[in-house]
Amino acid sequence: IRLIDEKPRCGAGGAKIAFVHPKAAGGVLLEISER
Repeated sequence: IRLIDEKPRCGAGGAKIAFVHPKAAGGVLLEISER
């Protein structure tokens, strides 16, 4: 999976988040979060 950032970011509520690159997801920007 191609991600936009090298490392996860800190998201809402302290969750780690990462974004899948749109070219790797059929033109859709996907957010993955870890709780």
